[in-house]
Amino acid sequence: MTTATPLLLDLDSFLARAEDRGAPLDARAAEAVLGLLALGEARRRTGLPEPTEELAEELLHILLPLYVSATEEELPGFVAALVALIDHTHEAGRLSAKRQAKLVTRVHELTEGFTQAMTSPRRLTWPRLYGNLLRAADVDPTDPRAVRGWLEAFAARPYTERNAALGFAAAASSSTGPLAEAAYAEALCAERSRQARPLLAARLEAVALAEQVRPRPGEGLLVADAPVGKPDDERDDWYGAQAAVLTDRWTAAGLDALLRGPFAHLAPGGGSAPTPLLALVEAMAGQHLEMYGDAFAPLPPAPLPASPEEQAALLRSAPLPQLLAQAAADPQGADERTRELALASGFLVREQGGALSAGPSAEAWREGGPAELTGLALNLLGVLLAQSAEEEETAEEYDGEHLITLYLLCEQAGMAQSVARVAALNDMWFVPPGYESDPDVSVPATGEYELPDPQALSAVLGLPALSASDRTDLIPSAARLVRLMDRLAALGITERTGDALSLTPLGSALLRDTLLLGLGGEAADVFPTREQMLAWDAERLVAAAQWWPKRAARQAVGDWLAAQGTDGWIPLFAAISAACPEDEPARRRALLATLDATAVPDEALYALLADPVLGGWAEHTLHARGQAPDPSAVPLSARAVYLVDALEAVRSAASLDHRMTAAPNEEEPELFAEVHAAFDKAAAAWPGGGPVLVTALTAADPYTSAFLAEQLSHHPDRATADQARRTWRAFQTSGTTRPPGRKKPAKRAGGKRKRR
Repeated sequence: MTTATPLLLDLDSFLARAEDRGAPLDARAAEAVLGLLALGEARRRTGLPEPTEELAEELLHILLPLYVSATEEELPGFVAALVALIDHTHEAGRLSAKRQAKLVTRVHELTEGFTQAMTSPRRLTWPRLYGNLLRAADVDPTDPRAVRGWLEAFAARPYTERNAALGFAAAASSSTGPLAEAAYAEALCAERSRQARPLLAARLEAVALAEQVRPRPGEGLLVADAPVGKPDDERDDWYGAQAAVLTDRWTAAGLDALLRGPFAHLAPGGGSAPTPLLALVEAMAGQHLEMYGDAFAPLPPAPLPASPEEQAALLRSAPLPQLLAQAAADPQGADERTRELALASGFLVREQGGALSAGPSAEAWREGGPAELTGLALNLLGVLLAQSAEEEETAEEYDGEHLITLYLLCEQAGMAQSVARVAALNDMWFVPPGYESDPDVSVPATGEYELPDPQALSAVLGLPALSASDRTDLIPSAARLVRLMDRLAALGITERTGDALSLTPLGSALLRDTLLLGLGGEAADVFPTREQMLAWDAERLVAAAQWWPKRAARQAVGDWLAAQGTDGWIPLFAAISAACPEDEPARRRALLATLDATAVPDEALYALLADPVLGGWAEHTLHARGQAPDPSAVPLSARAVYLVDALEAVRSAASLDHRMTAAPNEEEPELFAEVHAAFDKAAAAWPGGGPVLVTALTAADPYTSAFLAEQLSHHPDRATADQARRTWRAFQTSGTTRPPGRKKPAKRAGGKRKRR
């Protein structure tokens, strides 16, 4: 392989002109700027590449941070070389004075982002990183022997010293940031390294091909000695070798071959696919964005390990990494399945001769701290999910199902879920989203999992009249779920006893880290810890908790009230009562059902009677305690709000019962006896009767009452039916399909066919 650059650029003349003007340039910086711009297909009518705003941005923000090692003190030299090139292009008559000034201004605007990209631990490649370390150690990067000697000495240093020297900064604890930040930065480094060389080779080939088939007038040859008429594999090898030459010139001599050969263990992740950790982070972030978009309420806080040290202890007690560590120590003593898992997760590596030896994960397991162990666990979690998907008959479908399962468990804040319920959600059954039940206790705690009988299954899922056939339909989904959850239990992430399934505190911490890494540091508020939640004000708590599962909301709101003491009730009720245009009022009021009504002080309830929204609920609660508050203290509007929610609960239950029990071709009736009976009971005590009550319900909550009006439009009382019909038509005419503002999108919780 030649050590000369494959790019034919008049670098010496460019440097000489700068020297003559009294502004000498750094030769390495100038060569990188000229070479990368030329490979960006810049015009070269002056003999040198001609910058544009687009090419300058690509150079400073993408290409230099991908291929060039430089200390922070050296970075101005690259900007100076680019500005000098702009001046040269102007002097050659290819850039007007106005465009020259505009382009120079743009380069200076890009400088801050260039500095950030060149110094960010998330923008490194292995050659760039080791090139930086060599320069910091005053090693001559142009001397191959000096480079190899430094790598030999670096490889001999203890694990903790090497880790510290690499500079992948980890957060101090999982409560202040992702504990796996360092492992994620390393995975990004590996991925950028994996892509950089082929991309550079592809640019070389594209330019060489263009020069062969459609040379530009006035431009000389750029790629020297490009192969013509050779087989594809020979051409690929040549361009790959030339890309390595350029990489070495811009980082350190011989570094590319050393990091691919004897020192490959210092640059892990050079395979044909992204590291499992990186794949997991990207997949979970994508799942989050698919389910929620860019803006949504925070998830409920789940129990987490008390400290990074406790998290590390939990990981060390998990059986799976212990098994893989044993396989790393004795590869021949491990079974084939364990060896495959150890290879995929980095506990084992296959050397050039085919022999197996301990890999970087084994070293991290032996000597790493909490941050390194967290990264190792996420890497292993990614491997387990990928292997589970591959083992299913249709891997693409079940890979997505596994991610949704984990996200659904994240939303439950560590609370035990029914295996049957989660399996039904995965299988697209229509499980009422507001219905909650405990796992079925009749399922044996140990042994092979068995779905509950049809009657118990109906109770768990909130779906009436399920049959033995329905139960049979759910068996495959439940079996897939149990296989995955029991496999993850070996990593300490999940636990299952019979029908009860949950994330462990360790599992919640790892998945929280995954989402924080994939969505960025600003997502910390979206995945709060319990301590962060307790510090919220009432408005923020209500805005978030209205979207949470009832049991999670009940736990969180109860914890918040306990922390606030008696001073918490008034602001909590005010936040629930507040009419916020970005929320569904009924969702806020639904939080009342999560409260322990017996714990509300009498004085707080009496103070709430006059509230135009919650006064009816306060009155009802006091009546349940055997007290008789003054009826005149409660506004009619508050009683209307209370009735809206009570009647809607009746309507929803009747609608679900019909949907699940009606014959396949039976039309849904336009009115339900249950709704009419509940409405008539309320109307009998309402001033003005049924028509006036319909009007009051509409004023109290236009969205919720519209669906009640649809049922009441066929009420036997003509006046009530006419008023309900006008309300329903007005709602349809307005084009409103939901209340204004954000609504949490539907998940895989609906859509199953009608059931008899």
